[in-house]
Amino acid sequence: MKLRHILPLAALALAPLATAAPATGDPFTKLAKALVEQLPDSATPVKLGVGNFVYSDTPMMSPLSAVIREELEIALPKTRRVRVITRSNLDQLEMEGEFQATDLVEPGTTVEKVTVEGVEGIVRGRFVTDGRTVTLYTEIAWLEGGHITKDKISWPISAVAGRVWPDKTRAEATEMIEPQNAEASMEGINEVTNPQLLNIKHDFPIELKTADGERAYPEGESISFRVRAPQACHIAVICHQSDGTSVVLFPNKWHKDTLIPANKWINVPGALKSGFEIEIAEPFGSDVVQVIACTNASALHKEIKGMASAATEDEPYGVMTRGMVVKKVKQASKADVSKKTLWSEKHIVVSTFPAE
Repeated sequence: MKLRHILPLAALALAPLATAAPATGDPFTKLAKALVEQLPDSATPVKLGVGNFVYSDTPMMSPLSAVIREELEIALPKTRRVRVITRSNLDQLEMEGEFQATDLVEPGTTVEKVTVEGVEGIVRGRFVTDGRTVTLYTEIAWLEGGHITKDKISWPISAVAGRVWPDKTRAEATEMIEPQNAEASMEGINEVTNPQLLNIKHDFPIELKTADGERAYPEGESISFRVRAPQACHIAVICHQSDGTSVVLFPNKWHKDTLIPANKWINVPGALKSGFEIEIAEPFGSDVVQVIACTNASALHKEIKGMASAATEDEPYGVMTRGMVVKKVKQASKADVSKKTLWSEKHIVVSTFPAE
């Protein structure tokens, strides 16, 4: 079954552009060369993964985010100084228990000294644009050393617009460089992720990720999620949309119980097979997908379980307002008078955009 799901995007005030002169020629070849200049001397290629490239000081992504990553995975190996560990390889390392620091693909994430067999660093970054130039601030997060090296490069917008959307005019392609539905999306992101508003304790770690490790998707692609906790707990997986609605992805028509076992990946919305993914459709933008967990079923989880029990083939998911979810989470946390219930929360921002 396909669900044509809404995943909308966002805009903040732009950071000041760098004063460096825009690069000319192929922008991604020049970017790869600039990154290689930061590499330590090595007789063998340095093993780098390519992480996420977000817009300004937000967690949101756009078609340009996907283009930067794809082009770097092509350009870096051509320097002969880098061996790229692709996203699928990183995901496999994580599934094998060797790569637990999945947030390292996000720019700005603090790097703790970790050793990951087969990965030495993660390339990631942020970009801004004033409509004439695009400035990219890059980072290489060195895992074993626990430090970050930074650089920046500026391109004329004409150098990248055609790579983002080749069949469109420059003006149309330029619009696709920035996230869409920015203001509404950012408002929702702030409401859901603000710890002072939600006030959820993080008593134990919980993992949430997309099944393929991506965070930016074009129209027509499918998306599903995976959740894992170190102990048995009750979970609710909710997609908070920029229009103010919150779709309960788990539990649902196919999985009506909120309780999950310890140390086992749970597929959301269902089994990893055709028919259980969410199909990306308009309106496009950025939404927050969030898992809320507790060791004893809260009033929120009991209500959501009841919604799943009433689910039908036509309406397999429960729907609430975003404000109501925030309110019920607060009430459930306060109702735990004994404080014996352990709580946890994890969220990711997923961005979507029209297909080329």
